[in-house]
Amino acid sequence: MTIPDNHKNRYIFHFTDIHNLDSIIKNGLLCTNDKNEKGIKHKNIANMTIQERRAGMDVPVGPGGKVHDYVPFYFSSMNPMLLKKLNEKNVDQQFIIYFCIKIQRLEEDDAVFTDASANTIEAPSFYDDVKDLDKLDWQAIDKKSWGVASDEERHKKMAEALIHKRVDISEVDAILVFNDGIKEAVKKVFEENGVKPPTIIFDGNAQVRNYHFYYTKFFIAAQKWNSLVTGPSTLLGHYKGLTQEILKQRKEPKKSYPYNTIKDLLDALENDITVIRELKDVEDVLQDYEPHNDTVGDHTRSVVAEMKEQDYYKNASDEKKNILLLSAYLHDIGKGPKNKWKDGIMKGAYPDHPADAVPMLLRILTEEIETVSDEEIRQVCMLVVYHDIIGDCMEKGREKQQVADVIESEEDLDMLFAISCADAKAVTGVWGLGIFGRKKSFKEAIMKMKQS
Repeated sequence: MTIPDNHKNRYIFHFTDIHNLDSIIKNGLLCTNDKNEKGIKHKNIANMTIQERRAGMDVPVGPGGKVHDYVPFYFSSMNPMLLKKLNEKNVDQQFIIYFCIKIQRLEEDDAVFTDASANTIEAPSFYDDVKDLDKLDWQAIDKKSWGVASDEERHKKMAEALIHKRVDISEVDAILVFNDGIKEAVKKVFEENGVKPPTIIFDGNAQVRNYHFYYTKFFIAAQKWNSLVTGPSTLLGHYKGLTQEILKQRKEPKKSYPYNTIKDLLDALENDITVIRELKDVEDVLQDYEPHNDTVGDHTRSVVAEMKEQDYYKNASDEKKNILLLSAYLHDIGKGPKNKWKDGIMKGAYPDHPADAVPMLLRILTEEIETVSDEEIRQVCMLVVYHDIIGDCMEKGREKQQVADVIESEEDLDMLFAISCADAKAVTGVWGLGIFGRKKSFKEAIMKMKQS
């Protein structure tokens, strides 16, 4: 059977991390079972719980076997699973590349497809006759946004094309990449292997003009080409670069500063948080989503109040108290300015606000305070840029290694816990207590990573 006319111009897509490209060129795109059998290591961006389900799921048509006997592709380019990985902050979106293959590949005897993701406890329907493509929910698949109305729609959007055992790199029609830098990196890997690359394209290229791949920050003019969420490697680079740039600029001090010390700034903030431009910009931003129902300004004041109630804060030195309080005031400045949001209202969580705080911290710590030590600068930057990391690790699957990579001491970890608990308690006391209750075991795991 041949692909029906109404589907013949479509593509199927497989995405992976660029660091896997060399192995893929050498070995082809392999099914999970064959990769494991051959001992091929790769950078895994999959959900392990889901992988366990796929490993045991039968394929009742075509060559048969299990789902892990097949190389997975998707009909949709906007994959909700990828969005979940981005929001977990375990993936640098810039490093994700897509292998694009014409849908005619499904005419081969080694190909099957499903009408939903093969990730659920209840298996989807499997097909090996391309005339059954009409049974898929193409409205959900073709939707050019991440948003879905229900879990059912999400799984239908993630309908899969499955190719038995292996797909050779020569079968790939195009590789879609994030930008020119990644394009050159892809070309270099092919050159090193002595293999001619397929066409390398960008989002919006005519070859795949009916698809959209990357959800960039289109709503922020200055960041409209940035990835939706700043990934771990990129964020760590931003953080390290930030502290270095602050120290560099402070070697040529300003003629005058509004505040002599952090304590002087804190005294001013206690009376009026809008004395800092970035806090004024975010003061009236309304957070209209669960679990928030407040302005960023009101939430900030609550976090400061909760910080003062933390046992760690009460027992800290005056210097550390000042660092903790200033970080509490600044932790959400990346949610501003107000004009970032339509009518100044945040309708949903914005996971990338810690990264957006980076240029704001640069200005504040170079222009507002005259006397501040290198260590104070480092710890304030760490606490603001990574204020969400403890909660994310505990609740959203963010990798603990990121904590080990950023802290320099157990004191750093204690300070991160203090701001994380204060932030969580300001939202809901139960969440904050949950974080605190797991502190001991979490600390032990992180310090073990740090030592090794």
